[in-house]
Amino acid sequence: MGGLKAGAAAVDITPPLGIRMAGYFGERVARDVHDPLFAKALALDDGETTLVIVVCDLLGVKRERLDEAKRLIRERTGIPPSNVLICCTHTHTGPDVDDLGYPPSRERGAGDFGYGELLARKIADAAQLAVERLEWAEVGVEREEEPKPLGNRRFYMRDGTVWTNPGLRNPDIVGPAGPVDPELLVLCARSRGGGRTVGLLANYAMHYAGLSPTEKGEDMYTISADYFGLYADIVQRVRGERFVAMLANGASGDVVMFDAMKPHKEANKFMGHAERVAALLAAKTVWAWNQMDFAGDVKLAAAAEEVAIPRRLPTEAEIEFASKLARGEVKAVNMRHLALKHFFYPRLDEFLSAPKYVRTWVQALAIGDQAAVVGLPGEFFMELGLRIKRESPFKYTFVCGLANDYVGYVPTLKAFREEGPLEKSGSYETTIGPNMLVPEAGDMIVETALKLLHKLYDEVSAK
Repeated sequence: MGGLKAGAAAVDITPPLGIRMAGYFGERVARDVHDPLFAKALALDDGETTLVIVVCDLLGVKRERLDEAKRLIRERTGIPPSNVLICCTHTHTGPDVDDLGYPPSRERGAGDFGYGELLARKIADAAQLAVERLEWAEVGVEREEEPKPLGNRRFYMRDGTVWTNPGLRNPDIVGPAGPVDPELLVLCARSRGGGRTVGLLANYAMHYAGLSPTEKGEDMYTISADYFGLYADIVQRVRGERFVAMLANGASGDVVMFDAMKPHKEANKFMGHAERVAALLAAKTVWAWNQMDFAGDVKLAAAAEEVAIPRRLPTEAEIEFASKLARGEVKAVNMRHLALKHFFYPRLDEFLSAPKYVRTWVQALAIGDQAAVVGLPGEFFMELGLRIKRESPFKYTFVCGLANDYVGYVPTLKAFREEGPLEKSGSYETTIGPNMLVPEAGDMIVETALKLLHKLYDEVSAK
């Protein structure tokens, strides 16, 4: 017997209570657990090439940590790093791995308790288990659309500036500064002959949908996999079987869980909005699933390229304005000001002394000549993800953000040009601190991704 094999596994990566959390302004320490976090892996093998995709319920993880996980995977399985894609969902209710979030004061004794070192081994465990569970299989891919929860979070304002999250139905909003992408891509691996489900990989671009915009209090200190975890539970219940269900985030750097220009009715319980978004996507997943064509003879291929992106250097004006915000001489009135105050100024020495280039990964995997998976190393703007899909030679292109590294926000060049003056603009994602790369970085990385996709398409088409 020849053809395709597939295997899947999920490993619990829930951190201990007391760990620092990431995702909001201000230090948070975990006090409770709503639901567990996982590293979920799907392995595919065509007899010549093995691919592994791992989706982690985390905000983001830096390259060094994920490179170590890939080293362990190669040591245990022989699979090269170029064939292993590790991405994060971007839950805002998970641990702060590698101090990606608000600079901690450490006054309350919070730490990571060695979590980062353990994480690399747990990710490798998930990949190893998925490979050990390989069985004869067939895969299907299909798409659906779900626009209801989506909204671009950046808006043109009446004064000519661009603001991030200016407030629900703000009368000064003129219109959104970017698009959304309602596409939901679904890949299913099932045992040969239409048997049980081995694993499911879905891909949807939305920042997250955990805490609703007005939830506060103790809920802010609760660990959760966000709507990504709820989605996995719901889709399994609908199908009536247990399998590894993974939802990877897309190019969602400027896409939020509601449209600020429309009425937004709050959910009536903790994680209620996450639940309703998860249910919407689970329903569309089942719709796509039941119209898939499955094949057991697809060819696999992988490619990864290290790129060196110039690092953004702070201007004297940015340093001076950020110092005034930090000293309270100027009031922070928008997201850009908060970014300068909380994410840039406390790390000023780091920005001034950092290497001139950020070396990171761009990756692509081919699953036959119909489907491809792209790994992008940060929070990319929607327009960049849409360009990859539009120019990809594959019918279905999964764009996975926060993959293999975390390099912060990667906006479009257009977004930087529309930024506006420091004192008035409210553009968060283009602000130094959340953003660390030069404005041309997005185009540089997208060009690399497209080059890899065309290379892989030629390779699998020739097999």
